[in-house]
Amino acid sequence: MRGTQFPESLDTSENDVIGQLYLPALRAAQRYDRGVGYFTSGWLSLAAEGLAALAENGGKMRLITSPHLSAEDWSAVKQGEDAKSNPTILTALNATLDELETAAKSRPLTFLAWMIADGLLDMRIAVPTAKLTGDFHIKIGVFEDEAGDFIAFNGSPNETVGGIQNFEKLHIHLGWTKDRDAAHAQSIANTFRRLWDKHDPNVRCYELPDAIRKRLVRFTKQSSRPYQLPRRGGTATPSMWRHQDEALSAFLKARAGVLAMATGTGKTRTALKIDAELRERDLVSSTIIAAYGTDLLDQWHRQLIAHDGLVFRNYDGHQEADNFCIARRPACLLINRRNLIDVIPRLSPEKLARSLIICDEVHGFGEAGLVASLEGKIRPFPYRLGLSATPTREYDEDGNEFIENEIGPVIFRFEIHEAIRRGILCELDYHPIEYQLTADDRAALQAAWAKQSAREREGQTDRKQLYMDLAKVKKLSRAKIPLFRDYLDRNPDILNRCIIFVEQADFGKDVQDALTGLRIEYHTYYGDDDRDNLKKFADGKLDCLIACKRISEGIDIQSVSNIVLFATAKAPIETVQRVGRCLRNDPGNPDKRATVVDFIKVDDPDDTSTPPGPLSTDEARRTWFQELAAVRRQSDKED
Repeated sequence: MRGTQFPESLDTSENDVIGQLYLPALRAAQRYDRGVGYFTSGWLSLAAEGLAALAENGGKMRLITSPHLSAEDWSAVKQGEDAKSNPTILTALNATLDELETAAKSRPLTFLAWMIADGLLDMRIAVPTAKLTGDFHIKIGVFEDEAGDFIAFNGSPNETVGGIQNFEKLHIHLGWTKDRDAAHAQSIANTFRRLWDKHDPNVRCYELPDAIRKRLVRFTKQSSRPYQLPRRGGTATPSMWRHQDEALSAFLKARAGVLAMATGTGKTRTALKIDAELRERDLVSSTIIAAYGTDLLDQWHRQLIAHDGLVFRNYDGHQEADNFCIARRPACLLINRRNLIDVIPRLSPEKLARSLIICDEVHGFGEAGLVASLEGKIRPFPYRLGLSATPTREYDEDGNEFIENEIGPVIFRFEIHEAIRRGILCELDYHPIEYQLTADDRAALQAAWAKQSAREREGQTDRKQLYMDLAKVKKLSRAKIPLFRDYLDRNPDILNRCIIFVEQADFGKDVQDALTGLRIEYHTYYGDDDRDNLKKFADGKLDCLIACKRISEGIDIQSVSNIVLFATAKAPIETVQRVGRCLRNDPGNPDKRATVVDFIKVDDPDDTSTPPGPLSTDEARRTWFQELAAVRRQSDKED
């Protein structure tokens, strides 16, 4: 959807509404939701090409409309208890089918009948009631693709031939922007969802009567299907996002567990699919989403407000947990994971028994403090979902055991290599820069070994602190700075849409000095006090961001093309998270190819002063990146 250009508005006098909106949107869509006062299948003839593409893509249409009724008939329907068997509605709908059946051209009826028979079109009948005394006169639509991106429109055309032939005007809103346009799109989508789910107190929405559905399906015997269904079996062209449905199935079977899905492959969207499915099956009515970091929780909030329902927050100054605990309607709570210990005991047994808890970046739940405070607190939730690209904590058996026992084992994996092959993530180039430690660095290593020897003389044989000290020397080695300056002279474009990862802010100052004199807009992002800089970078107002650990997890900025790794951890968790920042496909740059600049320590053959330590992870990391850079996107046939 993002790769298609849509105008801000269209009118039937100067524009081709079918050609400029319906056809391109239907070709890209997996779902088309339409709420409209009047609908005739004559419109199906005009949009047949796009609807055929929707059907062949495996897409579906949901339609809320109203039958042609007189004022007296409307009054009778509103007083009825069940419109599904109301004779007035049945008579009106049958009359419409009679007209279609006797029409000179039967293709509109054929399309309508086959789409319903194949389950591609689901129709519901809307009847205003309560304080609404007029007609069902809404005119809204939403096109959504398989990635969850959508456009929404509102305006005057009905789904009728007359709606296109009259002078009409409609406005189109993009759901993926970060401005009021997206808010309009989300509002339209929420309105349709509220009507479809029968949550509007002033509109009664009914399924299509069985008698009408059966009569329509009988028309399929008179002609062949006017479109091709998605191919199945060995010749199928599967959706690149099919792993999300596979993850959904795995969770529904297990009821508790972790989805190990590469960054950028839709963990959030999959979690929302799971939540929606559990609610549709009436298995849960409340959801708690626990994560760490204001930016990540705000990102969740932007996703959730696109859905109808109550959303409460309990982080960064928001104190709405009590409202969630007493809410009688289905609701969701966004919460900092460190606050769970205060909220879980306040849930009533009834609420807890019908709740789903989503633990985002689940590896973080293995921290010693959380293990101590949350042991036995998460397991009582009947549905427990963990999300992470890297769920296993290195060198932390206690943390891993807690995650598996309290939240669940890994029940589904979708790795970064497969995501690149499938085209979900972009390909990348890898540029390793070799460096040797300075004399000061070697002296620091010797000091670290001396401290370890002193500890061992006192009986402390654990070398965890030693390895941390040795790694810190590498991460903070100033030997990298002049090499980086030389690299910038040869590759100045690397700083465009770039994140530079450093270990500490003081090292970041040295990096800033290396950028002095270059014509780029850059800033730092080290914590919550720099959040405005993250927003400026996301909006394209900064070319480059110098960051520490916090941006590694969860933040979705699709335009990031390059990362520079001055600091990497021995554990692969951090490296995988950081490379994921630049591999997301960018609709604004369809030819995007990412670049990773890495620093690899090589041994100085003349240096014999440093005692032998653990094997360096630099060469292992180089090998991993080289293998990743060799992965190529496969065509649909290869897939």
